[in-house]
Amino acid sequence: MLSSLAQAGFADAEHRFNAWFAGLDRGPQETPLTGCSAYAVVRALLGELSRHPWEPLADAAQTIALAARFGADRPMQAEDALAEEAIGRAITLMKQAGADDETPLPFAGLARLHALLRADPRFAPLERAVQIRSFGNRAVAIEQAAPRTPLWAVDAALGRLLTASGAWARALPCPGAVTAQTLQPQLWPGERAMLAARSLQRSVTRLAELVAQAPRRAALMREQLGHLRSSARAPQVWILLAGFAPLGLDQITWAFGISRRGTYAIGDALVAARMARRETVKGKVLLVAEEPGRDWQPASLDQATALPHAALAEFDAAMGEIDRLLAGSSGHP
Repeated sequence: MLSSLAQAGFADAEHRFNAWFAGLDRGPQETPLTGCSAYAVVRALLGELSRHPWEPLADAAQTIALAARFGADRPMQAEDALAEEAIGRAITLMKQAGADDETPLPFAGLARLHALLRADPRFAPLERAVQIRSFGNRAVAIEQAAPRTPLWAVDAALGRLLTASGAWARALPCPGAVTAQTLQPQLWPGERAMLAARSLQRSVTRLAELVAQAPRRAALMREQLGHLRSSARAPQVWILLAGFAPLGLDQITWAFGISRRGTYAIGDALVAARMARRETVKGKVLLVAEEPGRDWQPASLDQATALPHAALAEFDAAMGEIDRLLAGSSGHP
């Protein structure tokens, strides 16, 4: 979501998001670069992801929507419909770009998608505005940044193209995979293909890092919270804290359907396990995720900890000797 807000032109989204999500501060600031409000972007994204065919993602989006306070006091506006239309149009283009793929590699479909986006008035890059300023007797033309088109909607729907080609099993969103740079009309085809592949690689790499992180976090929960009853909600709450944003006690009540007393019990369990801390922001208590020690690793995920101390000392000594030899020979040809 932060990536979508940044792409939409909200430069302060990362700084303001947590307090905004908790209903403690205003939303990210609209600028001449933004095409709609941050409220419209997050509502459209949560609405789309809540209907996602992959149940875990849909459940997560629905829980986040229940906990969110950033739109609680803001009625639906016309721009909300525009944001939803952007996602609908992006899905339509995915279907067109993914038709008749004969290979599991997504690059042919990606090239077709970029051609469709460049021809679509909703997503094609806008011209930069030029402002004329007078300085004494001289008129100076100052080129301004172009307003953003809603490529965040394309990122949200791109997984449909990857699954259509057989490259992916799940139509996951790909934050940052489609950029305005790859849609510039002056690019030659090979250059556009390289830029598109590079952007997709960066996006998929970030997703892969999250997947690699999941077993470690699952092991951490078993280690720290395994003594709780199977019906305990503390692990679910920590997943949302660690994966999305801090939560107030009222948000936990709304999102997980538990009593106020239950939220205190969850907070106590997570604080006792060193998996969360309490912070007071503008008079409101928030639970903030923590991990007990940055060097914590379960034995099954960190084989190095199984080495005896003597072996580690021997290894360190050998590496020190190599460093010494390299340093001694660095002055000779």
